Amino acid sequence: MVHVSNRSIQGMNMLLSSWAVVLTVMGITLDEWVELISEDEGIKINHSPWMICCPAVWPEDDLKVVRMMMMSILGLSFLLNLILGMKFTYLIPQNKSIQLFTAILSFSSGILLLWALTLYHNKLKQGQSVHFSSYRITWIMNTAYLNVFFLSVCGILSLLECKLSTSSSTCLNIHTSDTECKESEKSIKGISLPEHTAMPRSIVRAHAVNSKEDILNKQVQTRRVTWAL
Repeated sequence: MVHVSNRSIQGMNMLLSSWAVVLTVMGITLDEWVELISEDEGIKINHSPWMICCPAVWPEDDLKVVRMMMMSILGLSFLLNLILGMKFTYLIPQNKSIQLFTAILSFSSGILLLWALTLYHNKLKQGQSVHFSSYRITWIMNTAYLNVFFLSVCGILSLLECKLSTSSSTCLNIHTSDTECKESEKSIKGISLPEHTAMPRSIVRAHAVNSKEDILNKQVQTRRVTWAL
């Protein structure tokens, strides 16, 4: 059976959340998420859901909801990475509530990102017949789906860490109670004494021999005194 420590889970969790933040920031700086192919002369235009000013082939208001969702995902990813980093450096307590909060935050960020990408795909399909003839997804779009996987794994690792910490605390309480019971039994055994203690035979015999010797010595001393007189 493979034993996984909480420290290794925290390190892996922090590494995955850091990669999620890096890939999200990289998606902001690069606009080559999708290549839109225009109907006129096959012109290719780069596009991403982060673009505030969209080109003429696609109105700006059509992706406003997707852009707001992506901004929310960026803030949640930064918050998740900050909390995991503070846990890893022991700046915040390692309790069950923090672990559950990071799990909920990870799953929420992953679900919200998957929802935003699905909505972006639907917008692309809707605009394909109106604003452009076709589109092609690039590798940057695939990294966004990879972020969904990273955030989901972070949530699973947080739940695993919570389970391990709960089981270890339960075992600690059991061991502590057993130790206290043993110590109490020892103290009771040490304090309790039998009501009637019988004197050992060897001590009785030794006491009898000593008493006989004392009587003989007294008789000898009495005879000496009488002879002297």
